[in-house]
Amino acid sequence: MKINFSWFWGKAGEIYPNWRDGLRAALEELSKEHEVSIFCGEVEPPTDCDFMLFWGDSNCALFNSVDKYKKKGIILTTDPTNFDNLRKLDVVFCESTPVYEACRAQGLRAVKAFGTDTNFYEATGKMGSKALTLRDIPYFYPATFSPWKRQSKIAYLGDKLYCIGTIQPDGLDEAEACRKTGVKVEVGYFPPQTIKDCYMRANHVIIPAIHGSERTALEAMSMNILPRITGENKRTFSYLQEFFDWSMKMENLGKWTREFVLENYSEKIYAKKLLEGMK
Repeated sequence: MKINFSWFWGKAGEIYPNWRDGLRAALEELSKEHEVSIFCGEVEPPTDCDFMLFWGDSNCALFNSVDKYKKKGIILTTDPTNFDNLRKLDVVFCESTPVYEACRAQGLRAVKAFGTDTNFYEATGKMGSKALTLRDIPYFYPATFSPWKRQSKIAYLGDKLYCIGTIQPDGLDEAEACRKTGVKVEVGYFPPQTIKDCYMRANHVIIPAIHGSERTALEAMSMNILPRITGENKRTFSYLQEFFDWSMKMENLGKWTREFVLENYSEKIYAKKLLEGMK
């Protein structure tokens, strides 16, 4: 099968080559048996493919030209708001149970498909940066400063909290709220190895975002860290609920979060779900 993948965003071409995300790992898995072409940035991919796979939200500009593709689907990055656009597609891939249920309720063909790079996010081996003392970060949150990420809600942790990421134009207040209480703040795009190093150093990963940050949750769980997630964040909190339900089964008693991720959300499982939806 010939699969074209499009991340229709201006900075995608700079980020994707250095990304160590579950989606990229899943596409690499698919490329072992299929022809996968990647198109990053604001460019419309060619139509000479068996399946056109988009990654974005339900208002993505590429919906203006989806009709020209024979078969197409989208991996939703946010809660769906434009169901009319989604009806133009053959399948909607959902990253969490609440989004999957919302799409199914609208009569859409939906497949729950998500995962993380378990080969990379594993708490073994040497750290890629300078020598570090393990578990010297009480609380860690790797996320762009933005109102919906709500770093200000955990700023009370002061210097026990380490936040890294870029600052969105609307996220200056979030960053300033953290700096005022002594939170350790570092700004910029950080390579995956730096994020992994921080997971290895962290006692807790805390996610105050009102929605999203599913990737952070699964990365932490793949590193055997049970993240702390606000109950308001239905999408990401659903992964904790799934883990607890899974772990209560007799055969799973005493198993760690990484084992849950390997069984349900590895890059291989992610690739399998994507392929099922494309057929």
